[in-house]
Amino acid sequence: MTSPLAGIRILDFTRYQQGPFATVMLGDMGAEVIKIEETTIGDYGRRVWRERDGFSAFWESLNRGKKSVCIDLRTDAGRELALKLGETSDVVMENFRPGTMEGWGLGYEDFRARNPRIIYGQATGWGTKGPMAGLPSFDQIAQAFSGYAQQCGGGIGTRPEVPFPGVADQTGAMNFAFGILTALFVRERTGVGQKVDVSLLGTQLALQAPALLHALHFGQERAREFRASPTTGQYECADGRWVMIVGIDQKFWPRIANALQVPHLIEDPRFATGHPRYVNKDELESLLEQAFRACPSAYWLDRLREHDVPASLVRNYAEVAGDEQIAMNGYIVEQENARFGPQKVVGLHVQLSETPGEVGAPAPGLGEHTFSILRSAGIDDRRLAELAEAGVIRGS
Repeated sequence: MTSPLAGIRILDFTRYQQGPFATVMLGDMGAEVIKIEETTIGDYGRRVWRERDGFSAFWESLNRGKKSVCIDLRTDAGRELALKLGETSDVVMENFRPGTMEGWGLGYEDFRARNPRIIYGQATGWGTKGPMAGLPSFDQIAQAFSGYAQQCGGGIGTRPEVPFPGVADQTGAMNFAFGILTALFVRERTGVGQKVDVSLLGTQLALQAPALLHALHFGQERAREFRASPTTGQYECADGRWVMIVGIDQKFWPRIANALQVPHLIEDPRFATGHPRYVNKDELESLLEQAFRACPSAYWLDRLREHDVPASLVRNYAEVAGDEQIAMNGYIVEQENARFGPQKVVGLHVQLSETPGEVGAPAPGLGEHTFSILRSAGIDDRRLAELAEAGVIRGS
């Protein structure tokens, strides 16, 4: 079957995490992703998390399925090569500070002059407008500025926390890919290309929309506690493992109480309905904590699922990697890597029945595709040799 984005060519100038994960997702759906790297040491991501055997999970996960082309964009000849590639591309994507690509003569208008149907995607830290647009930003900066880090710490007056470095980048990448796909859809209908702007800040605000809207409406933030409520949160069991339950409406309360073998609490006026449970939450949490501590996690998971309560063991990555549910849905798959042998990798999180995507090949070597891609753009071998000799390109 044809992949959904087969025939789409993306010229990828992105670096670090937000941009590269966006182009990985598009590549998994069949787009040809041409990653432009500088000619000396390549993308910064090649050196992140690199272990003694040379493997970098950061690099591999964010650059699989791509073709590496090394061009020195500081040279006139290099910039001309980039624009030449743009003539046969559908999408250009970058995540430099606003004005950087324009300063090189590689902004939206420059590519559009060569290819009116081009879609130009720009991912920034702060957005393209406002007094902070030109400032540097990274994932944790967006988490801090958007209020996310403070909320994760527990709200105003608490120590801020960054629960998972990369959450702004990864969600920002999903937003970036969504914007590109929307623009491609519009172009299919109208034939018109356009510019797509997304940012880490904008995505982090969208991620927090319910909590942020509450603060905007009431002028104060909702309190954030260890558990969302006595019936929604994590509880430690007799074996030291934690079980997460979510009982967000009234129908779950009797199920939870029966599963935990405390049916006498169901009609207790302190806990019978939602408001009393909230008013008496400390007392109820103490009773549920006591119940969970009486037996091991496996016992409680069986009982909770028998009573149709949403529940899960709080798990580590080793448990995730060997899980049948994850494997059967293709969320983790095995892939052959020429350098490292068989590898388990994260699979596709969006799956289509008729035009499925496919996990891209392992990340490319530096400049692995420079010559073949430039040949496809009409650059002959003699000119390629001259450019290589001058240091404008690197590869084979």
